[in-house]
Amino acid sequence: MGSPIGRHCGFAMLCQHMRMRPNLASSHYRPLWIILTWLVLSPTFSPIARASDAAVIPLPPDVAKDLEILGKGVVGKALPAPPFTDIHGYGNLGSGTWDYKIVHGGKDGMKVRSEHYEKMPKKDGADIWKRTVGTEFVEYIRIDSNHDFGKYLEDDLDVGYSSRFKPGVTWLGKTKAGVTRTIDSKIEAFKTDKPDHVSYRGNLKAKLIYVGQYEVTTPAGTWPALLMRSEFNIKIGPAKVTDTAYMFFAKGVGKIAEVETTNVSAMLVYHSSTKVAKLLTKYPKR
Repeated sequence: MGSPIGRHCGFAMLCQHMRMRPNLASSHYRPLWIILTWLVLSPTFSPIARASDAAVIPLPPDVAKDLEILGKGVVGKALPAPPFTDIHGYGNLGSGTWDYKIVHGGKDGMKVRSEHYEKMPKKDGADIWKRTVGTEFVEYIRIDSNHDFGKYLEDDLDVGYSSRFKPGVTWLGKTKAGVTRTIDSKIEAFKTDKPDHVSYRGNLKAKLIYVGQYEVTTPAGTWPALLMRSEFNIKIGPAKVTDTAYMFFAKGVGKIAEVETTNVSAMLVYHSSTKVAKLLTKYPKR
């Protein structure tokens, strides 16, 4: 989720490239955020019908093409895709650090990305987790009464700004293969040390889909993994951001592979596109 979302706002990247004073929090990595992560039905997915329980769904050709940058032999055969109900079992929700090898893209030649998770005190009766991605940003993740897993706050450590999402941005939630979920969220961006003074307001629209289950091989092992796809469209301040992510989740492990594409534009003066792919190399045993 790698950006994915800060990862989704993209404004930090915009400011860095234009050497402007940053006015809102973001990071083009997701957790983007961009990740999490993540899971969208686009028009290219129109051939996918709602699947019955544990249906085997072949990987659509356009999705297979997008996943090629993970490497040969990473994504294997299609497997029965059961209803998704176990948030704790599939999310990176054990305290510890997950290490990923960047196999495509990466900031400033970066080859390894670490994501550290830490359980925090409950808030309004919900479980809260803190996700720290490298030295770039921190996300606060909530599991609500509906068992949805998503972020509601992000701190961008590079620029000293934060983003608040109302409602939170869901990466994982109870669903079935082929079912699409839509999200409409408001964004508030502010200096991290001044949370009561909003600098910018914006909107986030997303579509999420559980594509199916596939055999996935990474340097850390081979697992049956649920494939989630997300697509986010963000407008905040002068920036417009689109972010598409594919995330594989294995039970008892968490996120094991991810491909994320982010496009950022600001009026007619700036355009940028990045694609990052990564594979799990190490994770804390539960």
